[in-house]
Amino acid sequence: MATIKDVARRAQVSTATVSYVLNGTGVVSEATRARVLAAVAELGYQPNHSARALRTRSHTIGVVAPGIAGRLADPGTAEMLAGVSEAATAAGYCLLIAAPTATESEEELALRLVRSGRVDGLIIVDLRRDDERPALFADAGVPVIAIGSPTSGVACPVVGFDLHAGAEQAIHHLTRLGHRRIALINFPSDLSMSEPFYTGYLSALHAAGLRRDAALVIEAGSSETDGVAAMQELLTLRHPPTAVLAASDTLAFGAMHAIRDAGLSVGAHISVIGCDDLPLAAHTYPPLTTLRTPRRELGTTIARHLIAQIERRPVPAVTLLPLRLIIRHSTAAPSPMSG
Repeated sequence: MATIKDVARRAQVSTATVSYVLNGTGVVSEATRARVLAAVAELGYQPNHSARALRTRSHTIGVVAPGIAGRLADPGTAEMLAGVSEAATAAGYCLLIAAPTATESEEELALRLVRSGRVDGLIIVDLRRDDERPALFADAGVPVIAIGSPTSGVACPVVGFDLHAGAEQAIHHLTRLGHRRIALINFPSDLSMSEPFYTGYLSALHAAGLRRDAALVIEAGSSETDGVAAMQELLTLRHPPTAVLAASDTLAFGAMHAIRDAGLSVGAHISVIGCDDLPLAAHTYPPLTTLRTPRRELGTTIARHLIAQIERRPVPAVTLLPLRLIIRHSTAAPSPMSG
């Protein structure tokens, strides 16, 4: 049986383009559309739309991810899911949150929920580079939307934050203060959101006439401990940075701990900027300068776009929400003693 990947190879397009043609989403040229439909006919590809059409709608959308229940304690995740739930309820839908067990993968659980008729659509969290989940779920005939940054070949609409522009804002703030050695503590490179944050960082350095120093870019995890370790590595450099941009507030909190543990002051010796504006960010010492992410708006946008897909209405291929720099006391001009 032909798959969506077979059609993409035959038509010489991405799986995302095939999905857009078959679902009526995104923007595709007539020539490309004709090529995809020809490949579908040649291969006898049968998307599972018929099974979906025969199934009674559950009016439920699903979020399936490892550890998702534990992440409900995270303020950012909780606020985003609150936005999803509010928009879903307003449209007459419910939200189902599920986590796979040790004996069932995320993909297996998601497909079981779809095939049993428990959910009408799925939300993919933590979109990765070369992520196979969108194409897998599209093959199962279920509407799907991903949270993250657009990445090549993703076979579904994507909703996320404009991290490239956000990183540029943060670095411009630091260069205006006079910083020249600015480090980046980024997410793992397999996450789609790491690339735009990095390219925004590079773009702003270039605009300020500064060269990239590979030693100042650290790929970390996502925990506060990862932020501590990354900052400790930066502090061992012969010429440590005078400022640091972290891809999340949690990583920034860890960096601030490492700076204080080294006998230095955040702001006075090393400036720190985070990304999220979690409630704690305004109450750290000193209060954290950060990029505010509209998490509730992200959730409502995700739900509305997924429900539009379920109801066969057009949806943009990519939606990026802007970030706003909130300036507090963790950033200041570089110390005269800094290199």
